[in-house]
Amino acid sequence: MLSSLPLYHWSPSDRYDSIRLHGLRPRQEQTVASGPLHYICASPDPRRAWLLSAATDWCSEIDEWDLWSIHVADSDEIHVRPFYGTQAEEFKIRNPIGADRLWWVGRRNNAAVPATILEPAT
Repeated sequence: MLSSLPLYHWSPSDRYDSIRLHGLRPRQEQTVASGPLHYICASPDPRRAWLLSAATDWCSEIDEWDLWSIHVADSDEIHVRPFYGTQAEEFKIRNPIGADRLWWVGRRNNAAVPATILEPAT
């Protein structure tokens, strides 16, 4: 049961007002894909969520990002992306997440914190 597990999602900060009003919605203009996705990407770890989205090479032109914590409901349609190792790192949420189930954690300036700080230790 994932409802006790918080999931995290990074989005460009220019989407803050829309997310506060409408929540997270699949099929919106994407930041890290070539076209709209039918799901919302999330991770149980903020650092891993960063590495799966904002830290990718093609997102370097976006300066500020917001971290959102998602309160998962039992009714959410969640699929675990296939993974290697012992932990699930990415979840695909196929339904909208209302603003009432989101908590804005904070904002990060991409230039202020080098991505290498957020990479896993080897």
